[in-house]
Amino acid sequence: MKTLDSINDFSPKQAAIWFWLVVGSLATLWVILPTLFHWGYRDDALELQFIGKEWVLATRKHPMLPAWILEIINILTNRAFAAPFIAAQLCAVISLWSVWRLGRQVLSEKLALLGIFAVTPYWYFTINSTKFNQNNVLIMFWSLSIYFVFQAFQTRRLRYWIGAGAMLGLVLHAKYTAVFLIFAILVFTVLNTKTRGCWKGIYPYLTIFTAFLVFLPHLIWLYQNDWATLTYAQDRATGNTLNQTFFLFSPLSFLVSQIQYLIPIVAILSPVLFFGNMKKRNLLSLSENEVKKTARQFLFICWAIPLLCHIFIAAIFGSKLQNEYGVSFWLFFGTWLLLCFPINDTAKRFNLSVKFFVVLEIFLIALFFYESLAVPYIDHKPRKNNFPMQELGAACDKIWSDYSLVSCLYVTGDWHLAGSAACMMKNRPSVHFYWQGIESPDAKPTGTWSTDEDVNQKGGMIIWTIPNNCDPNSYVPDWVHKRFPNAEVLAEPIILYYKTRAKVPPLKAKVAIITPRN
Repeated sequence: MKTLDSINDFSPKQAAIWFWLVVGSLATLWVILPTLFHWGYRDDALELQFIGKEWVLATRKHPMLPAWILEIINILTNRAFAAPFIAAQLCAVISLWSVWRLGRQVLSEKLALLGIFAVTPYWYFTINSTKFNQNNVLIMFWSLSIYFVFQAFQTRRLRYWIGAGAMLGLVLHAKYTAVFLIFAILVFTVLNTKTRGCWKGIYPYLTIFTAFLVFLPHLIWLYQNDWATLTYAQDRATGNTLNQTFFLFSPLSFLVSQIQYLIPIVAILSPVLFFGNMKKRNLLSLSENEVKKTARQFLFICWAIPLLCHIFIAAIFGSKLQNEYGVSFWLFFGTWLLLCFPINDTAKRFNLSVKFFVVLEIFLIALFFYESLAVPYIDHKPRKNNFPMQELGAACDKIWSDYSLVSCLYVTGDWHLAGSAACMMKNRPSVHFYWQGIESPDAKPTGTWSTDEDVNQKGGMIIWTIPNNCDPNSYVPDWVHKRFPNAEVLAEPIILYYKTRAKVPPLKAKVAIITPRN
């Protein structure tokens, strides 16, 4: 294999080798690092772990395709601790593959590969991949949707039109904000003269029909559950509403927050975009010009329209938008930049971009170790990755075996404690999971798989955290006996130590047992 210094351009085979070597190595690294240096799951990954076991289409919060994906990987890996990290990197690799495949159609092999280097240090492909959640799956199907739709426009082949419909249906199963991507695609078909004529044929309607069929099970679930996720979204938006006098602050804040996703992309591409000879590359043919022009317009609309929709919503309703709402917008931003600006792709400039990429990856690895290992020494507070999940699961198994010969079916209470224990207990009981927190008077189960009566009838464990200012032997929250009148509170608390040598207070938890009525 030739070195990067000696290559003027890649052959397709060479580009494929470099792509799989770089992307595969980094994906493996970001599975190994959290597996070795994390002992507990971050909140979102933990939530999907115990929801996936129930195989529900959705909860009050989100569609549950991500939980299904994680559960499948759990089954294939025999419930390995690394399962959420594997799931996150699987999503990352597929997303990068989509960007690369589209890039190869409109750029040289070398520039398409450089577009991948620019987006590989993406926050959700590296440090935040340890928090496997809806966004990882949204990114994957968002990028696949863009790739299949572009292929459908260019090739007019049936398999791409049907594939585009399947991807658009699946991306809605990840997160409802994908509707903005669908809107952007529709806008493009209206504005672009070449794609406007596609509506005269049957293929776009097959795409719509396929997307509808794929999303139909979730629509049925919504109807049967009183549109629960839409109510949740409305409640959350209302809860995050800012003072209307600051209606400009929210969209501006969201817009500024997106810079964190763009900085690595622009930094890596800067040597070939902004320095040296700014003469445009000559295109080989008129057809290549047309393809590049279409791709440039299409990719621009696919990030600009969703961004404008979010800004519009924030401005109209005064709602505070989290920065991660825009995480899927920028996957093809590097490819779009390479299509828009003059390129200086000499070997020297190309290698400088590669060096920027390597330095950024090393920085992210160092940041991972800082956040995972060093921070508890600084503020003396444990992190979720320091959580002693395995020890908690073993302690709960022992407690339950002393009280009952049948399997424990439910664990409830403090949802992080309950979820961590359930994931590590031998029979993996269900987690009775509450919306608004179990201690709230308005609390109601988030999932559709259990009720308070189920737990009272079939038995289970209740576990809650003991505040530092309370007596560990006598602290019992009011909701315990209110919701579970037959619960027997154990005298001895569980005391476990976090997985860090930093001086942090131990985990103190109290347990109650509900003996099965039969």
